[in-house]
Amino acid sequence: MIKVIKYLFSSRSIPIIICTSLMLFFLGLYFLIAFKSNAFVNSLKNESNLLIELKPQSTKEQKAELKSKLTLETGILITSIEFISSEEAKKIMAKELGSGFIDLADENPFLDVFQLKVDNSKTEVDKLLLKIKEETIVQNAYAQNSYVEEIAVNVRKFSRLALIVGIFFSILAITLIFNAIKLSLVESKSSFYTLKMLGSDWNFIKRPFLQRAFYSGLLSGGISILLFVITITFVILSNNIFRSIIGIGTFVLVALFMLLVGFFVNLISTNIILNKYLAMQEEDLYN
Repeated sequence: MIKVIKYLFSSRSIPIIICTSLMLFFLGLYFLIAFKSNAFVNSLKNESNLLIELKPQSTKEQKAELKSKLTLETGILITSIEFISSEEAKKIMAKELGSGFIDLADENPFLDVFQLKVDNSKTEVDKLLLKIKEETIVQNAYAQNSYVEEIAVNVRKFSRLALIVGIFFSILAITLIFNAIKLSLVESKSSFYTLKMLGSDWNFIKRPFLQRAFYSGLLSGGISILLFVITITFVILSNNIFRSIIGIGTFVLVALFMLLVGFFVNLISTNIILNKYLAMQEEDLYN
């Protein structure tokens, strides 16, 4: 076991582990995108973004009262309710437009607004909008749904692009892994021939090298899973939608997929190269 650990952290093994880890990481991301892209689009379609514009003369008490009423409405996602003042809106627009923003000094063209999300399966958006518009401090209220179809199209395009990139990167990574394993074993090919001439069984000769390949695949899978968990955790924390569609089951499924691919790529590549070296004749040793 100590020899295996030394091998895993040797200069011969590290390139194999790095290539395998990166390949598994990107395969895991594609696997997640492929299986969750439709769920992501459906989640967007099941929710509506509402924008409520308030009259300029609205008081803090009236705004607090309106927010309390919104939290009691069926279908409104309470955690999504966000108040943006006219001053905040002006700053956001100035930041986004940069030098293209024209500051009108004392004039502010923006209104105080509430932004929120509604679960379409629990309420009728049109009826909810009419009810909100009846509030005395509300100047206007409307739903923002025009971007959903555009996002759906872009997600499908991105999925196709991810597939192409994933296939290309996988072929490249497997080629690099195969060559790295080949280089790590080339020094031992004369030993393979000697052991074979002494009557050693092929499986006996291959066993320690396949054991190394197994642990190399395990370490590569662990590293790729760690990178995957860090990346997806960041994504989930940055957006509530992803939190609802990516669960523990998805993590476990992707982790198992990455581990299995890591094992098979290393074991199969090592076995192919070992069989090639063991089949060599004496005249092939120095070619």
